[in-house]
Amino acid sequence: MDSARRWAGVVALAAGIFVLITIEELPIGVLSVMAPDLGVSEGVAGLAVTVPGVLAGIVAVLTPVIVRGMDRRLVLVLALASVVISSGLSVIAPNFVMLLISRVFAGISIGLYWAVMAIVALGQVRKEHAARALTIAFSGAGAALVLGVPVAAWIGTHVGWRAAFGIVGAVAAVVALVILVLVRPVRSPVKVTPAMMLVAARTRGVRYAVALTLLVVVAQFITYSYVSPILLERADVPVTDIGMMLLAYGIAGLIGNFAIAPLLRRSAPWGVLVVGVGVAVSLLAVYLLMDSPASALAILPLWGLFVGAISVAIQAFVGSEAGEVLEEGTALNSAVFNVSIAVGALVGGLIIDRAGQGTLILTSTAMVSAGALVAARYVLTSRPRGRRATPLP
Repeated sequence: MDSARRWAGVVALAAGIFVLITIEELPIGVLSVMAPDLGVSEGVAGLAVTVPGVLAGIVAVLTPVIVRGMDRRLVLVLALASVVISSGLSVIAPNFVMLLISRVFAGISIGLYWAVMAIVALGQVRKEHAARALTIAFSGAGAALVLGVPVAAWIGTHVGWRAAFGIVGAVAAVVALVILVLVRPVRSPVKVTPAMMLVAARTRGVRYAVALTLLVVVAQFITYSYVSPILLERADVPVTDIGMMLLAYGIAGLIGNFAIAPLLRRSAPWGVLVVGVGVAVSLLAVYLLMDSPASALAILPLWGLFVGAISVAIQAFVGSEAGEVLEEGTALNSAVFNVSIAVGALVGGLIIDRAGQGTLILTSTAMVSAGALVAARYVLTSRPRGRRATPLP
């Protein structure tokens, strides 16, 4: 019974990261209805993704140093409480400035949660189950990347974008209570210092993970942040059907999230390489072939299949290649992951307002291809070695 409760706690952690990624990306799904309602362009509205992403990156790097002996479980609860505050302010925001203020709380919550979730997940199970616990916990991020936006888009187009924020806030409150009840208190045995973070940053595996995250995630969100207007204008998808299209993308992404597991068990670097190539091919198909609702329905699931594996694959890469600096490496990579979402939305906004959707998609394709080349270089230059820090199950 105790074992079942511990694994339920790990699943609750996955639900928490699902909420966090969803609140971070929620403006993407409701962009086409939120921007005109607040009187701003779609490019400017993309700042609603940029602001929390940048803050999350800063907070994630600082959190392991600041919290030190604090119960990491309570840090997660505080993070979800911040989501509730952010969502409530978004619901009542009378203008875009107030919406951006509400997004500050979202950024704080994302940085706190990402930085400590791994150590909390590891604290719930025996050492031999550590990798499985990490895989389950981080699968919530993969699920949110592919389901959070479609669900938000459906809610936003049917009952309003403010209702989408309100629903996510309510779910955050419930998950916070579940974590408080099910998750065991965890205090890190190591007091992380700034010097330890610098050592992690110089570790080869962490450096490559950060580079891969920067290239692939920025590229993904340059285009994905504006997927709603792309579907509307490039593929002539009716606004009421966008949620359904993104749901197909999301379902395929969930499949990809778990389908990549056998490859990751054999080699996380190879897994990241396959994901990078798959996303690049998918984006090229968006550029060349997506010109109707039928083609969109065929291409979006292919794109989602590979995107759904991004977070799990990169986390597996960190887990297998970071060595003795797993916690510090995870914090650094999570910081870059969230900043990359913000940078992608910002760069995408600049491109779409100035150069159009075609340039937007081609920029993403080129960056993801560069990420695949980085992964290939790591695979080709790595020497076989013995036991890794946290091998996948």
